[in-house]
Amino acid sequence: MSPDNELDLWRRQWQSENAIPFNLRRRVERQSRLMRIALLADILVTIVIGGGSIAWALRSPQPDIAALAAATWLFLAAAWFFRFRISRGNWSPAAVDTASFIDLSIRRCRASLAAVRFGAVLYAVQLAFCLGWIYHHAPQPKRPLLAWLFFGSLSIDIVWVATLAFFAGLIWHRRRKRAELAYLLELRNYDSSPICESR
Repeated sequence: MSPDNELDLWRRQWQSENAIPFNLRRRVERQSRLMRIALLADILVTIVIGGGSIAWALRSPQPDIAALAAATWLFLAAAWFFRFRISRGNWSPAAVDTASFIDLSIRRCRASLAAVRFGAVLYAVQLAFCLGWIYHHAPQPKRPLLAWLFFGSLSIDIVWVATLAFFAGLIWHRRRKRAELAYLLELRNYDSSPICESR
């Protein structure tokens, strides 16, 4: 079904009855499942990365490893703080009606767009910190920083490829969510227009 036909179907159902359109309900339920999966993934990352950094710091005599573990937990804390902030009120609709489902979907789209911005900044800060830490602690003789950063080794090249893929994914996701948000705002605004209110 094309987006225009789906939008017209939702509008007709919205105006004719209180039932929530099936496609809208299914979309919200799928988003809710993905939110739960993402929460479990974040918990797993916290346990593995955060716990691993603490275990490494406890076993290592080097004080720099403790600083690395502290930085790791600082990044994790920032991510969790942001997650709680954007997830508040986005787990379920306020009521079981079409308007509440649309409002929830709009809030989720806006939260997702905010997460893209936060994720880009957090990734860049983590990347700068980690590359600086690795460069400072590299066992081999120091090469000039730019020569080390660009084509200095296969592992650094993989980091840059992964970074390009990460930011390409963010751009793709941002475009998709912006289009979805515009679509949902049009749907919500249509229902509140004077023509709809006079029907």
